[in-house]
Amino acid sequence: MYVTKHFRTFLQVGLISICSYAVVSVGTSVPAYAAAKAAETQQVSAKVGKPLKKARELMAAKKWKEALAQTKEAEAITGKTPAEDAVINEMLAYCMMNLKDYAGAAATYEKMLAANQFKPEEVSKRLLTISQLYFSLKNYAKTIQYSERYLKDNANDLEVMRQVAEAYYLQNNFARSEQATQTLIKTAKQKGTAVQEDWLKLLLSAQYNQDKQKDIITTLEALLTSYPSDQYWSNMFKYASDSTFTDRQIITYLRLMHAKGLMGQSEYVEVAELALATTNPGDAKFFLEDGFAKGKLGVGATKDREVKLLALAKKQAAEDVAVLPSLEKEALSKPTGEALVKIGEAYLGHGQYQNAINAFTKGLAKGGIKIQDDVNINLGIAYIGLNKKDEALKAFKSVPATSKLALLSRLWAIHAASIK
Repeated sequence: MYVTKHFRTFLQVGLISICSYAVVSVGTSVPAYAAAKAAETQQVSAKVGKPLKKARELMAAKKWKEALAQTKEAEAITGKTPAEDAVINEMLAYCMMNLKDYAGAAATYEKMLAANQFKPEEVSKRLLTISQLYFSLKNYAKTIQYSERYLKDNANDLEVMRQVAEAYYLQNNFARSEQATQTLIKTAKQKGTAVQEDWLKLLLSAQYNQDKQKDIITTLEALLTSYPSDQYWSNMFKYASDSTFTDRQIITYLRLMHAKGLMGQSEYVEVAELALATTNPGDAKFFLEDGFAKGKLGVGATKDREVKLLALAKKQAAEDVAVLPSLEKEALSKPTGEALVKIGEAYLGHGQYQNAINAFTKGLAKGGIKIQDDVNINLGIAYIGLNKKDEALKAFKSVPATSKLALLSRLWAIHAASIK
C-alpha cells in the first residue's frame, strides 16, 4: 500500500509563475504486516503478542483507530525486549500513516532509527520515508536533514535531489536552492535523463530572488530551448536588450520580438521610427502595416500620428525599391562589402529575401565588414523568410560566443529551430 499526498506551491517570480509539485509516496505495508505477523511467532512474548494479534486483525479490517489503540496497549507493557519494541513501533507507524498522522509516523520512525531498530537494508528506505513525511509537514529543515542522509548512499536519486532543492527554496535559502538544483540538473545530464521544466523553473526562481541577471538569462535560454512558451520569451525580452545596441541592432532585436508575436503599440512605433532614421523604409512600412492590420496601431489618441508615419513610410519605401537595383550595381564596384551589406538590409526590409541573401553573401566575400556579426544574423533572418531553416541556423551559429550579439544570435537560432 502507498499513501500518496500531492502538494502544489505557487511561487511568483516577477512575471514568472512557477508551479512545483511535491509528492510523498510512503511504502509501509510489507514491513508493517511482517511486524504484525510477528505477533503470532516466537519473536514476541504471549503477553505482548495478544494485543498485537488483535491489532493485526483490526488492521486487516482497516479499523485504524482501534488498531492503533491495541498497539499502544502493547507499547504500555513493561519489560519488553528490543525486538518487541521494534515490532510495536513498526505497527504504530503503519497505523499512524493510514490515519494521516504524518507527524506521529515521522517521530516513530525517527525513534526507531535512533534505536537501530531497522535492518541495515531497510535504513535507506526509512530515511527516504522520513524525509518525505517532513516535506508533507512543511518541516523543511528536517526534510533536508534526512534527504541528505539518504543521498549519501543514493547519490543519483533525482526526485530526492529535487526535494532538497525545493526545501531550501521554501526556507528562503535561495543560494543553497540554486546550488542544489544545479547539482540535480548536472546529475540528470550525466545519467542521460531529460532536464525537467519544473527544475529549470525552480532554478530560475532561486536566481531571480538573488537578482543574478546573467544566470537568469542562461536559465531562460535553457527553458526556451527545451520548453518554449510565450511567457519565457516575454521574460527573456526583458533581459536580452543591450544598452550598447546600435539602432540597426535594436531593429534586429525588435524583429525577433515581432516574430514571437510579442510586440505592442510602442514597439511598433519605435521600430518604424528607427527604420526611417537608418534609411530602411522597407522595414518601417512592413512593421507599420502589420501593426495596423493587427489593431495595434491606428486607434486611440495616437491614431493621426501613426497614420502620417505610415504614409511617410510607404512613400519612402516606394522610392527606395525603385533605386535599389542601380544602387546595388554601384555597391558592387566598391572596394569593401559595406555598401552591399546596406543594400542587403534594404532588401530584407522589403521582404526580398533572395536579393538580401545575395547582397549579404557578396558583401561578406568582399570583406572589410565592420559589422560581420550583424550581417550573419540578418542573413539568417533572410533564410528564415525563404523557409530555409538549416541555412538560417548555420548563419546564426557563425556568430562567436564573444560577440555582444551572441545572445541575440542564439535566440534567433532557437526561434529558427522551432519553425515547423
